[in-house]
Amino acid sequence: MASRPSKTRRANSVRLAGTAPTPPRLLFVEHDLAVDEFRVGPHDSCTREEILAVLPDLPTWPSGSPAGDEIARHRLVGAARILDWLLTFPGDGWQARWRAADADRGKEWLEPLIAADPRTSYQGKRSELMSGLGTMLLSRVVLPSYGFLRGYKAMSLFKELQQTFPDGSVEAMREHGASIGMVPRHVDEGLRLISTIVLHTGHGLRELTAEDIFQVRAVGRRWNGEALVGTHPAWDLLRGIDVIVSKDSLKDALRHGQRPTAELVDTYNIQNTAIRNVLVRYLEERRPALDYGSFRGLVRELAFVFWADIEAHHPGIDTLRLPQDVIDGWKQRLTTYVDAKTGEVKERNDRIRVMMRIRGFYLDIQEWAHEDPFWVPWAVPSPINRGDGAGNMKILAATQSRMHQRVRERLPHLPLLVETAERVHQQSVELLAAATATGFEEHFEYDGTHYRRVMPSAHRVTSRPEHASNHVFVHVAGKPKPSQRPIDLTTAEDDAFWAWAVIEALRHTGVRVEELTEITHLALVSYRLADTAEVVPLLQIVPSKSNEERLLLVSPELASVLATIIKRVRDANSGTIPLVARYDHHERVTGPALPHLFQRRHYWQAQVLNETAVKRLLDKSLAHTGLLDAAGNPLRYTPHDFRRMFATEAVTGGLPVHIAARILGHKTLTTTQAYLAVFQDDLVRTYRGFLDRRRTFRPTEEYRKPTDDEWREFQDHFELRKVSLGTCGRPYGTPCQHEHACIRCPVLRLDPAQRPRLIEIIANLRDRIAEARTNGWHGEVEGLQVSHNAATAKLNSLNRTPTDGRRRLVELGMPLFADQPAQPQENEGTSCDPSA
Repeated sequence: MASRPSKTRRANSVRLAGTAPTPPRLLFVEHDLAVDEFRVGPHDSCTREEILAVLPDLPTWPSGSPAGDEIARHRLVGAARILDWLLTFPGDGWQARWRAADADRGKEWLEPLIAADPRTSYQGKRSELMSGLGTMLLSRVVLPSYGFLRGYKAMSLFKELQQTFPDGSVEAMREHGASIGMVPRHVDEGLRLISTIVLHTGHGLRELTAEDIFQVRAVGRRWNGEALVGTHPAWDLLRGIDVIVSKDSLKDALRHGQRPTAELVDTYNIQNTAIRNVLVRYLEERRPALDYGSFRGLVRELAFVFWADIEAHHPGIDTLRLPQDVIDGWKQRLTTYVDAKTGEVKERNDRIRVMMRIRGFYLDIQEWAHEDPFWVPWAVPSPINRGDGAGNMKILAATQSRMHQRVRERLPHLPLLVETAERVHQQSVELLAAATATGFEEHFEYDGTHYRRVMPSAHRVTSRPEHASNHVFVHVAGKPKPSQRPIDLTTAEDDAFWAWAVIEALRHTGVRVEELTEITHLALVSYRLADTAEVVPLLQIVPSKSNEERLLLVSPELASVLATIIKRVRDANSGTIPLVARYDHHERVTGPALPHLFQRRHYWQAQVLNETAVKRLLDKSLAHTGLLDAAGNPLRYTPHDFRRMFATEAVTGGLPVHIAARILGHKTLTTTQAYLAVFQDDLVRTYRGFLDRRRTFRPTEEYRKPTDDEWREFQDHFELRKVSLGTCGRPYGTPCQHEHACIRCPVLRLDPAQRPRLIEIIANLRDRIAEARTNGWHGEVEGLQVSHNAATAKLNSLNRTPTDGRRRLVELGMPLFADQPAQPQENEGTSCDPSA
């Protein structure tokens, strides 16, 4: 059974060399625009006369005064001329004729109508046609395209349309927009887009749906790759009056969420249906035991890295029983991949892990086939054997070595990064204050640089001064205006603050980046010590990667950082911390609304910082430091680098490693030890400290400087250790325990060159034993036998020591089979008996 794969916390924008590019990772739902072709208005089948009779029914129809009657007459004349023009085109209704005339291309078709009018006033003729066209659009006679309405640019049309909305709707939307922090410009942009949707779809305000917003967003993305201006405000305004019933923002509503297994597999376009079904069913079996991030990684490796690559190089293959040449080719291609961003071919470091997952896939099917007959036809031998995993420890060691080197490179620069982040934030606060105190188009100086405060035209509406942006913009004085964009000091100060907050929080806690963004105001708790009754602050870290909830002691430095964050969030939100839902990019789910600390406003919406934003803030701070790596490239930090540096600093500072493991949320000490980078000076300093501590437990006279006589005696000791058969290994200062009977001494270190002499001694001892027995010297026999046994043991030990660099075979006493001849040992025939 394959083991549960580890969590995959980063997206792999890679593909195998020689295969099709990896399908794009779609985070948001895209919408089809084909339904746009079936729109018709409520008066599509009416005659020309019936249309002209319906137009005065508009709630905004001008009447009751001579001026109003004149405007009404102009509208009817203009509408009649346009209707007559449309009748010249084929179609079963007015919408079909509108399309046949290609009227959606813009207002250029008005020019021939103006030219055909014999009257002389161009502006009068054009105004008449525009009035008639606007009246037809308000009455839903035709439903123009979004492209036509985008170029219409007649604000009066949208304002008149908004007067036809249900009573109080526009006022309610404006109030809701103001209550959630929208500036008037955003409210007007949202109302304008809502009006555009109503004119395009022919629906009433209360008939609009979320799908209408999705459609207009899709139109904008088709035009220029992004949503039309006002799309997000329109969604929130319609939510505010319960036209759209949803608790999610537009971005959250468009997210894919956790996608079905079949949809994930089909992303990689598996050609063989049977294999595709096997992969889907296998992955469905594995899914309950995995988190979604790990599951997506498993899907990618099985469906794309493995089988899609097999199909790409061997089209038509329809079995899991792979020939040897097929699997050998795949293994070779697995060693490298093509980086989708740079196009470079790089070595794949996780190739063994991928092969073990493929092996687990085959072994799982073999096991499941015993219980489920579906798997029986697919239970084939695994093409990945156990030996393919050889070398994984080497790869892990190399990875760990790179991690340690990153810490050694970055930890010495951490104080500079912290100081730079604090300095940049302070400077941005002072620059923003100086600019705020300066009038528009006026100059001021800060830190030797001259600035001019400006208001970008995109944020300035002459007729609506309340539309002015509340952000502060400046130009650097002296530079040509076309060559520089306005500097948004408000955003720059906000970026500088959160960069400082992120760096301080990461270095003081050692938490993972997802744990950082999950910190809420509720995570700050207190604990009263039982012995002293002292109250200490604690920070609760919710379960993340290892599902280990833990509490961190809040240091004074960390307490200051958290207090600063809380004050900033409260000051920006009328003294409260808004409840904001956090989206988990790994699990693809949106959590409950909580008072997250690491939140900032994006326009009117409070959003929790995501991992991409954290990395971007770190990069900005690093750019101000000017730090370079060994290759001369800008030095980069990842959020996880702070976690490794925290662990290294804590343990080298004296924190026991098992306590560090609990703080970091590791289940095993091995994981924590892999985080610890050892510096050479730390190694020397630690060993010297060990020696110093050991000396404190020994008598001080042992560490005094020896006299000349003591030093001479020390040297003579080693001279006296040399004997005929080798060297005496007894420690300095200890007497000989065997009264110089070296042949019996267990600490005698034999010299292999003295082997013949040892054989002579053994032979002599045998002769002396025989002589003693002959003469009846039984006491002598016992002493000589002890010496003989000790000498024989030393010769046997010497025989086991290789003198030619080859390993000796050791007889284990295992039985031999009758049909196999016994293999003589290398030392066979060698005897301790010199006479053998």
